[in-house]
Amino acid sequence: MVVFPPAEAVAAAEEFRRLHDPLFHRIAAHVAVIPAFTWRTGEEAEERVGRALAEGRRGPFPATLSGVGRTTDGVVFVRVEEGSTALARIHERLLRALGPPPDHESPPFVSVLGIGRAPGRSEAEFLQRQVAGHLPPARFSVEVLSLVVEDARGLWHERARFEL
Repeated sequence: MVVFPPAEAVAAAEEFRRLHDPLFHRIAAHVAVIPAFTWRTGEEAEERVGRALAEGRRGPFPATLSGVGRTTDGVVFVRVEEGSTALARIHERLLRALGPPPDHESPPFVSVLGIGRAPGRSEAEFLQRQVAGHLPPARFSVEVLSLVVEDARGLWHERARFEL
């Protein structure tokens, strides 16, 4: 489950992704609300997500991509600042609806848009500085969540769209 920000909001980020993100040619810039999961079929997920969103319908909300960070393993990202609380609530609702298996441990939810992965610490620091210096904050309206599925070639496709 992802949010695809509008193209104009992520145009500058896509230039960095083109060079640094191995997923650039597989999926457009996005904020993952629920990471890829395998415990439900596409049909089951679509039904459960649709029901959960209909029960908790809240409408569109603003989001702002601003502030660059990086993980210890070299992933550089842009944070969702405005809108992160709403995304966290949606994450919790959808995770409950999808009902992961009892032994599944979900990582803590952090609303970010991935920019890329650098091979080492100094390269990640450099990429983080470059992104911070060239990527202005981007504000957009979150109106739709997309259920995406990966095909046999490793490309991600939108299976269903859910209006908020």
